Amino acid sequence: MGSVAQPGACGFGLIWRVAPTDVLASTVDVRDDGDQALAIGKRRPRTARSDGEGRTAVGSRATSEQAWPNGRPIIGKRGHALKPSNRKSQATLLRRFWLSACCVGLTLFAGAGRGATLTLAVADIPYSAPVLIAEAEGYFAAEGLALQVKHYPVGRVCLEKLLAGEAHFATVADTPITLAGFTRRDFGILATTTLSGRENQIVVRTDRGIRQPADLAGKRLGVISGTSGHYFADTFLLFHGVKIDKVTEQPLDPKDPAGALVRGEVDAASLFGTYATEALHRLGHQGRVLPGPAFFSVTFNIVSRPASQGVSDDDAMKLLRAVQRATALLQREPERARAIVAKALKVSVEDLAKTWDGFEFRLHLSQSLITTLEAEARWALRRRLVPAGEVPDYLDLVRPEPLKKLDARAVNLIK
Repeated sequence: MGSVAQPGACGFGLIWRVAPTDVLASTVDVRDDGDQALAIGKRRPRTARSDGEGRTAVGSRATSEQAWPNGRPIIGKRGHALKPSNRKSQATLLRRFWLSACCVGLTLFAGAGRGATLTLAVADIPYSAPVLIAEAEGYFAAEGLALQVKHYPVGRVCLEKLLAGEAHFATVADTPITLAGFTRRDFGILATTTLSGRENQIVVRTDRGIRQPADLAGKRLGVISGTSGHYFADTFLLFHGVKIDKVTEQPLDPKDPAGALVRGEVDAASLFGTYATEALHRLGHQGRVLPGPAFFSVTFNIVSRPASQGVSDDDAMKLLRAVQRATALLQREPERARAIVAKALKVSVEDLAKTWDGFEFRLHLSQSLITTLEAEARWALRRRLVPAGEVPDYLDLVRPEPLKKLDARAVNLIK
């Protein structure tokens, strides 16, 4: 017995059931008395018997009584009696139609199950260590998350890509979040991944007469505008009693933050991560680091577009679970983790190790993040980096539900 696919109902499209071809016929049997009856389900034999004296093949020159059961022909669309061979052709065409439709339905079903590919914008700096490890170890794919990872020099650029609709997730420090919160509300903070109080540094050129923080007065200080390095520079000057208006701040290129300092276009630069190490290498004996305030700390985070823009809580939780696995690896096998990050950043393990001990890798959401954002917002208002107004309510930018589902103890917020 042959088989062919028949359509059934499904919530989003078509699924298909397999049914015998023997029940496939959609012609109308017109009887002599004018009554019509669908011939669906009636089995037609491939041969017709004559008056018991042998077999007569269908399609031969047999009489209609021999070729058709009960002597009644099948009537086609134009009112003509169909030959048995035409009837067979119709069944073949119908069978091919259902088989083609079955293939289309199965394709639609498979496509709907996979889901759309999401994009993660990640900063190529040590703060991103948990995310870089999750990518290198295949943790995102293991969680069933179809994710494309794109790399950028700093977190500010990552957030810009997300706000421009070019990414669904982004890794970013607190300062860009602070500034974006004044004008945008279409993103949410999923979690903090990393804390550090040693990554930000003021690197100076000794050939410009800079030996101590006070020597920065009257000098050109390079900053990556709108980043934690920018906020650190102003905090550094305030801590050491150097008035900001006595220093000329100049923007650095995020793609080559150390370049302007090495070329002598600025006298000092506020750098972080491997950018500071790179500047010292390139400057040689002409470069040094000024001591900074011990109380300064940066929080590095993962943010996402809202659910209304394609990032469901389920997708966010898959991403966080992958980062959680990477964080566990960082704590369980720190040397192996450091080697993975060094390879991802294309730096030596020795250079990465210089500030590695200052990192705390922990997936969480805490009230201290909100306090930091509010303090930076007041700084941004004083420096006129944002439109005049009130400090935003940054709690409204937190999207705690995915992390709560993953680990409720990791969320400590006061609302």
